[in-house]
Amino acid sequence: MLLSFERFDDGRWYVVFPEYDGPQEDLEMVEGADKMLDALITDGMLVTIDVNLEQPAFQECFILDLKSHDDFGAYYSVNDCQQFTDDVWLCNVVHEFFGEHPERIYCTLIDD
Repeated sequence: MLLSFERFDDGRWYVVFPEYDGPQEDLEMVEGADKMLDALITDGMLVTIDVNLEQPAFQECFILDLKSHDDFGAYYSVNDCQQFTDDVWLCNVVHEFFGEHPERIYCTLIDD
């Protein structure tokens, strides 16, 4: 599944999710996820990542491994990413995509 993340003029990042009917602030990338996107961006204001629950064949990817979760979201460790190595927090909008906070998410950066 391709997910795009847009950086607004104020420097904040939001996942592009037109079908989401909740408030825009629910889609903001915070607590490390914004810093990861800052590290991944190559040009412009958009980062696109192919996210999968199964490891893609023959593609270089980085991995998000679940560390902990609660009623509001989950912390993931970022592994195998040359540009970023800290933890990130992902809110419960992840449930809109996967129905849960998966144990592992495989991420392949797509050149825009």
